[in-house]
Amino acid sequence: MYTANPAPPRASALQGYPYDALDDLLYDWFVWECTYRTTRGFSSVDKTCAASGSSRQWESTDAILEDSVCAWQMKQLDACVDELSGDHQLAIRVQMRNRRGPEVWRNPRAPVRQQEVYAQAKAALRPILRRRGVEVEVEC
Repeated sequence: MYTANPAPPRASALQGYPYDALDDLLYDWFVWECTYRTTRGFSSVDKTCAASGSSRQWESTDAILEDSVCAWQMKQLDACVDELSGDHQLAIRVQMRNRRGPEVWRNPRAPVRQQEVYAQAKAALRPILRRRGVEVEVEC
């Protein structure tokens, strides 16, 4: 019999922060980026089965299109973040790490001005996204 008491819910460390659609898109990109794994010099997949995949016949057309648009957006957003300065990239990654879990990550380049540098990074990112054709209002 399991008798442990569940942990009480804790308040978010980022309460009061005004999130917008770009914050959500950046968070989705951060989670997508965290799932990327580099190769280690040799393939872990048998070449005869490397291109196989499960059938998508049971998925709706909307779900298939939404997945492909989301994958395209993540690749474009990755390229856009790479165009930013190092300080802005760091501000975005620190903010997303804090949003993903407990707010324990600090920006060593701007410890007190993290929110300000993050806002500057978002402002610098918007025209780059627009130039690449990424719509910020659409969520994936």
